[in-house]
This record gives sequence, structure tokens and C-alpha cells, in this order.
Amino acid sequence: MQQYQEEYIANTGKLIELMRHRESAGLQPEEADCRMKQKNRTVRELRERNTRILRDNLIPILDDILSAGREDIDSLVEFADTLMRLGLDAGVRYYVCRALVSFARVKEERNLLIKELYMTGMALFGLKNISGGRNDGQFCWKMQMVFGEAAGYIRIYDEIEDMETRGYIHRSMGNLALGITGHDRKTAERKMEVIRRSLQVLTDPVYHQKTPGLPWDTFIYKQHQERTTLMEYLRSGEVTAKIVEEVMESAQYVYDKQMENAEKRGMSLEVRWIHNYYAASYYCGVYTLPELLHKLEELYASVSFSDYSVNGMYGNIYFPQFYSVYVSKDAELTERKRPVVLMMYRRVAEYLKHVPLGEDMDKLFFYIRGSLDAYIEYPGDNCFRDYVKEVIAGRRPEAYAHSCRVAETALNILDQMMAEMPEQLSGIRGIQDVRELFKRREEIRSFLYDCCIVRNVGKLKMLELYEVSGRGWLAEEEEMHRTHPSLGRKILARCDSTRELARVVLGHHRWYDGQGGFPEEYHREEEQDGALADIVSVADFMEKGRGQEADGYEEGNCPEELLRQMAAFSGTRFSPWAVEAAKKVLTKLL
Repeated sequence: MQQYQEEYIANTGKLIELMRHRESAGLQPEEADCRMKQKNRTVRELRERNTRILRDNLIPILDDILSAGREDIDSLVEFADTLMRLGLDAGVRYYVCRALVSFARVKEERNLLIKELYMTGMALFGLKNISGGRNDGQFCWKMQMVFGEAAGYIRIYDEIEDMETRGYIHRSMGNLALGITGHDRKTAERKMEVIRRSLQVLTDPVYHQKTPGLPWDTFIYKQHQERTTLMEYLRSGEVTAKIVEEVMESAQYVYDKQMENAEKRGMSLEVRWIHNYYAASYYCGVYTLPELLHKLEELYASVSFSDYSVNGMYGNIYFPQFYSVYVSKDAELTERKRPVVLMMYRRVAEYLKHVPLGEDMDKLFFYIRGSLDAYIEYPGDNCFRDYVKEVIAGRRPEAYAHSCRVAETALNILDQMMAEMPEQLSGIRGIQDVRELFKRREEIRSFLYDCCIVRNVGKLKMLELYEVSGRGWLAEEEEMHRTHPSLGRKILARCDSTRELARVVLGHHRWYDGQGGFPEEYHREEEQDGALADIVSVADFMEKGRGQEADGYEEGNCPEELLRQMAAFSGTRFSPWAVEAAKKVLTKLL
């Protein structure tokens, strides 16, 4: 690798280590705030340095890749390989590998082309995972194109003598299934056919004889593992006997292999593999629902609350989601299992406060995403609104503290508007006159406060983007960021205690005049609580402008500059009345 590439990787590693360290742990608020600001400065400097490295060194080569010399090409290949091996930066990998594909295609370097098609697909898979599922379509069709092109070289397999290149053909053929998502019958059958074809090739002794050095057992195992993901489709109930049989076959295969590996290591089988086997057995008719729940409860009881390994995180964070999915299938069971479900939720929130930030952040992020998807509210016993707050505070304490500051600022703006322009709040929460507005003042303040605290809950679906990004965002990543209000609305709309917060969360980045911001699906003129979304938007801008943003690590502006910027955006980005109130709030702080 070249020196700039080595520096980039080293800087990215430093950033990840910084993000793993929680500044607030065990410190007084003032000291924690001071240390957080110091860390933010270091993070900002490293990110800016990495961005310059890419701008000055990498981008010029990628923009003129066909003129690159062999030394540059080889260093780019090694750079992308190293990033993938370390699990770093899918975005930069995508740009590098895509450029290498262009180079190899024009220069007719077949082996390089096949490898980089595979590498491009894997980078797209990484971006798809980071996106939290919102951009599946954007990445999946591209994955199918590049994996499909690489897999197509199976037609001239005998012409390709390089063993590694043959391996990339098989990997790409198997990974075609990664780009097929959805739980409807047509999609499931298409995915199943891709896996069948791959397994047919992988288990053909002719290919084993032609390329004996490939890890055939691993390839076959991965295909069976991917086929077990079709359990999501089995939940729909519209399944054929053949698909049920094949999913169960793969679940049994994966279970047996994992049991064999566990015995060799002298360890117990991991919770996720046991759970997958139980789930497949249920969907394939081996277990009844009560029998499945009983087995899952026994499995959950075996998980240590102080186990922070991948297995422990799966059992303590992710497992309760699946249990909730199964319980919610039957109303009587939902009620009967109330104590179990509530206990699991309490443990998730507590566990997140203590789990250290170790080597498996990608798994931690994945499990946190899942923990929000199947929550069951029991009126009088638990509240999804409080659970969301606990998850945010447990996983992102600095971001939670920032949200509290935004909330306090929003309340000050609300109070100023109620004092001087209450008519501009007419209609919020269904209020029709000023008298009712003041009568319900505390209710409104509480509602607005909660909106501010959970406004960025959608970011929990894309934690990699905010917590391990080592540079300025690429266009694809900026687009992901712009989906977080929509993701937040989807999360909050599920439960009664958060449903009304969802619309304000959806609109807190949309411009007041509807001509900018995101998402476009939010139309302020149609919203009952549009004025509250206006306040959240201004309060968020003020706290970011003061240098308190926990994600961006931006330098703060002086109050005078903030006043100037808000005035410039009044009537376009921001509500003129919210700006007027905010200016008076800010002036009091001068």
C-alpha cells in the first residue's frame, strides 16, 4: 500500500477506538462534558485529515483510473482488500472496487475483473447493512448485477486457471442470494432457486476435482446458512412443502456443523444457532407455538447477563425481539407471557448501559436495530416511549445528553411563543383556542420534550454511519442520513405511546416552506402539530450551531452568528415565528 492509504487506515482505527470510549462513565457532568468536547475535537481533526487524504490522493486516481500505472492499481487492490479484511469503510471500498472494475474491463484483465466484481458486491452489501434496510432497493439491484456478472464466468470455468479467481466465481454465485430481499412468495422462490443452483455447483464432485484447493465445505455451509434466512418468508404462511423441506434441511445442516465445531472447541453451542434450529422446527411443523416458547425460555435462561460476547449480545439484546414476534402470534399467549416479555425488555435496557464497546460493534449495532422492531406494549406495565429513551441513553449517552439540551431549548422557545404569540400555536394537539392552550400547557411541554428526545431514533438503525465513519460522507451515505426521520417515524408509529410523536419526528428536518430539507413525504400544511415540528427544527439548529452536536463534531458558532443565520433562514427553512421566539431566547443567553 501507499503511505496515504496506510495513514488513512491508521486514522480510521484511531477514530473507532475513540468512539468506543464513553466519556461520561463515572465522571461528574462538567468533567464529562469537557472530555467529550476534547474527544470531539480529536475526532473532527482525524475526520478532516482523512477527508483531505481521500480528496488529494485517492479521488484523483479514481477519476482517471484508466491512466493509472500498475503500481497504483496494485496498491488500490491491496488497500481495498485490507479495508475489507479489517471490516472498515464499505463506502470507500465501493468507490475503489468500482473503479478497479472499470480498469479491468477496459484493460481486459479478466482475473482482476472477476475479483473486483465480487469485492464491489461485498462493499454494496456493507452499505446495505449500514442503511438500516431503508435503501435495500438501491443497493440490492446493483449487488445482483455485479455478483451476477462474476458468477456468469462459470460458463468458461475451464479457461480460468487461477484458483483464487475460480473461488470468486463460486462466492459470487452464492452471494447472488444476498441481493434478493423481501418476504413475498415470488421473491422467496426466486431466492430459493438461486441457492439451489449454487448448491448444485458447490456439491458437484467435478468442480471439487478441478479446483481441489478451494474451501468447499465453507462455501456449502454459507449457502445453507443463507437458506435459513427464508424463515422470514415462512412466517407469512404462504409456503410450499418443498421450501419448508429445504429450509429445514439447511437449518439442520447449520445446526449439526455448529454443534460439531462447538464440541471440537470444548464449548457450548451458541444461542443463535439453537434458536435458528428451534425456529425452523416450529415453522416446519415440528413444534407447536407453546412448545417453541417453552424451549426459547429455557434457552434465554441459559444466557449470562454479564456475557458481552457476540453470543451474549445476541441472547440479551436480539433474542427478546424474536420472542416477542412469536408471542404476538396468539392473543392469549401474548397476555399469558406478559411477565416474561416485560422482564426481557427491562434486561435489554439495563444490559445496554453496561455492554462494553469491543471488537464486535457491527454485531452490537445490528442487534440494537432489531431490538426496536417487535416491541409489545402492555398498557399500565410498560411504555415503548420510555424504552426508546432507555435504548438511546444506554447506547448513545452523549447523543442523549445533546437531545436533552435540544429539548430544553425547544421548551424555552415554546414558552416564548405562548407568552407573546399564542395564536401561532393554534391547532396543535387539537387545541382550538388560547384558553385551552394554557390549560394544557404542561401536557404540550411534555409532548414537545419527548419529541426532541426521540427525534433521532431513526439513527439507531444506522449506527455505523454515525459512530464509525472516519471521513466526510459520500453521496450514498448522505442519502442514508436523510432517511433517518422516515426510519424514526416507522419505529415510533408501531406503538400507542409513541404514535403521535412520529409525525413531528418525521418533519423535524423538512423546511418550513416545503422547498428543502427531508423527507419530501412530510407536508407541513397537512400536519396538526406542524408548529411543534417547527420548534424542534429551530432548537436542533441552535444546539448544533453552538457546537453541541454529538454526531457531527462541528465547531460552534458565536451567538451573534447564530442569530444572523436564523434570520437568513426565517420564512424559508424555519418558521418566522419560531425564529423570532428563538432569537429572544438566545439573546437572554448572551
